[in-house]
Amino acid sequence: MRGVMGGSPVSLEARYRPGLSSDDARKMRTQRSKDYKDIEKFTFSTPDRSSRCKFRSLKVVLLIITCGTLLTLFCSPAVNNEHFRHSGQRSKFVDVGWIWERTISDSRYESHLDVNWAQISRAVGKLNGRRGRLKLGLLNFNITEVNYWQQLLPHAEFSVVRMDYAKSNLTWEELYPEWIDEEEESEVPTCPNLPDPKISVRSRLDLVAVKLPCNRSGKNWSRDVARLHLQVAAAKLAAAHGDSDLKVHVLFVTDCFPIPNLFTCKHLVVREGNAWLYKPDLTILKEKLQLPVGSCQLSLPLTTEERPVSNAGQYREAYATILHSAHVYVCGAIAAAQSIRMAGSTRDLVILVDETISGHHRGGLEAAGWKVRIIQRIRNPKAERDAYNEWNYSKFRLWQLTDYDKIIFIDADLIILRNIDFLFAMPEISATGNNATLFNSGVMVIEPSNCTFQLLMDHINEIESYNGGDQGYLNEIFTWWHRIPKHMNFLKHFWVGDEEDVKLKKIELFGADPPILYVLHYLGLKPWLCFRDYDCNWNVDILQEFASDVAHARWWKIHDAMPENLQSFCLLRSKQKAALEWDRRQAEKAKYPDRHWKRKISDPRRSICFEEFCFWESMLWHWGDTNWTDDSPKALAKPKAALPI
Repeated sequence: MRGVMGGSPVSLEARYRPGLSSDDARKMRTQRSKDYKDIEKFTFSTPDRSSRCKFRSLKVVLLIITCGTLLTLFCSPAVNNEHFRHSGQRSKFVDVGWIWERTISDSRYESHLDVNWAQISRAVGKLNGRRGRLKLGLLNFNITEVNYWQQLLPHAEFSVVRMDYAKSNLTWEELYPEWIDEEEESEVPTCPNLPDPKISVRSRLDLVAVKLPCNRSGKNWSRDVARLHLQVAAAKLAAAHGDSDLKVHVLFVTDCFPIPNLFTCKHLVVREGNAWLYKPDLTILKEKLQLPVGSCQLSLPLTTEERPVSNAGQYREAYATILHSAHVYVCGAIAAAQSIRMAGSTRDLVILVDETISGHHRGGLEAAGWKVRIIQRIRNPKAERDAYNEWNYSKFRLWQLTDYDKIIFIDADLIILRNIDFLFAMPEISATGNNATLFNSGVMVIEPSNCTFQLLMDHINEIESYNGGDQGYLNEIFTWWHRIPKHMNFLKHFWVGDEEDVKLKKIELFGADPPILYVLHYLGLKPWLCFRDYDCNWNVDILQEFASDVAHARWWKIHDAMPENLQSFCLLRSKQKAALEWDRRQAEKAKYPDRHWKRKISDPRRSICFEEFCFWESMLWHWGDTNWTDDSPKALAKPKAALPI
């Protein structure tokens, strides 16, 4: 496609236009006459065999086109609601030929937003007094809107950006596939091409202005190929034509927020309604543009002798996790801290906890190396009361850790096997793939910012999470993310239908020494909630896909390296011991072929009691009662061994 994106003009609201004096009208006619002479420079050839009648018809058509254009120029309404003062001096317009080129509009790129030029004027007014001598690049504005730009900035120099459309059959799923061949065993992953913007001017630009489409009525408005293409193009224009001294600005005209981790709110100068003015850091922007356009390729190689290095002396960086509403993950967080130190990292460790985590448990976390921060929980407004996901939006508090520039978030149910400090050199959001077009938030790089936190909070009543949790919500906000190898967040999970050789390869990865995996993420029942003798997921039919004795033993090696005083935070409560025995008996009744239920338990924690009530075997006597509680062993109901994954 050549020419301006979104060729069909949008409807414009009627505005007051003052009358012109006869002198003003004469000046305008003189200026339009000059413009018309410029237009006459364009020639149109006709075939020699055309008849005289056809030639006359062609002249009529040309006359109609010319008159229509002149009518548009003469009769355009005032530039905004506040009555811009009309200037007799025309703007200097570079590369005006696009007006006369016949283009085929692509509806994917069309924005039907009615531009509020008063908002644009106020936003442009923030350009440090450079308004009168600006050099602008315009992308995706139609002819009428470009005319408005000319009236708004009569002394500015404009360049219209040409850009081919993305292929009409390109889908978001091609840019963000569920799976790619990371090991390059059968193919080398590649990404589809998004055409680069083309501009005739090689000098700097002060402002890149782009009109973005946004179909808010659509479920996946943020997963829009054209919308992504235009924003990446804007970034490329800013990076290529920006001035290191005066800094280039980028203006988006849209009623939906721009990609928050491409153009960050930290670099937002002002928002005036649907006008978003940014002053991006060109060094950071250029680094982001070096990454693949989607998750169709790894942003970080799986195997390499050299990894990117983050300057820890220049940037403030930390690992972080969060505990809320449940103390059962305290042991997991302590083990995670132990594994980070064993892998060789010396970065800060920060843990967010709410008031449900007792002082005793906070003390254990601090002893393990975590810097404990107390937070107020954030309720998921779409969750049911007392549901597992009721408070999981508390994870948004991570963006309030603004005393750090970068955070590697880790779930508390994983261990670090190899140092991943190099991920601090990656931008927000860098993560492994999950299902469909989504990322897994169990390990992710984020960049704390109070305004990003506010963005997350502003939409919690509006945006639907695909899984009802924080991971689904974050995937709706950060649709532009960067794939890192799955070895950096390897899930302990055997997919249904996995071939035997695939299962054996996973088991080999779990136990490799020295380790091949960087991070091992434990799904299902957690290792510290099982006896150390074997993975208790074997005893629950629906959890057997998460069972691995090799991965289980790997976690216990980390546990055994912990000081004894910290190991005490991994003792089993009586209720959990009863639950494990119940599951073992059910597995025995079903005669599961793995026969783990036959193994004798030697874990010393089985006989260690730290509660007032220790006779956990008696809990099994009244297993079917409905009013059992942790506080009263007199009336017992069946405890739940399984935790949410």
